[in-house]
Amino acid sequence: MSPSMNTGLDRPTATGDPVVLAVLAVTAVVTVIGILALLRAAAGGGVDHVTVRIDNQAGLAVQVDALNASGDRVGLGEAEPTTLTTFSQIPDVGSQWTLVAAYGGREVHRVSLTRADLAAGNWTVTIPAAATTTLERAGFQ
Repeated sequence: MSPSMNTGLDRPTATGDPVVLAVLAVTAVVTVIGILALLRAAAGGGVDHVTVRIDNQAGLAVQVDALNASGDRVGLGEAEPTTLTTFSQIPDVGSQWTLVAAYGGREVHRVSLTRADLAAGNWTVTIPAAATTTLERAGFQ
């Protein structure tokens, strides 16, 4: 090959696509934010979770929700009739808890407790047998 031939290897033939560069930059930023959030959660900066037990002595299955002092609602799930149901990994809603049991969207029982009272009771709340008596008499099953 003679020295006068130029193959163009010393100059790039393609420049970076601005859209691809922008996507790469956004991806890098999102990745860094995600890693920081995971590190914060691992260091104890995340939401605490608790295990709540519902002793549903009523004759109907009920939907149980927890409300915090501001009224924000966290659904625990359905508690089967005459059964102790355990709900794990429930976000700790704060120092004041209101537990609401409902059947078919109709509230049948409500109790407000402090976190300290819940902990003292082993995080177990009882729904009394009488909570759904009226509905049972009306034929609900």
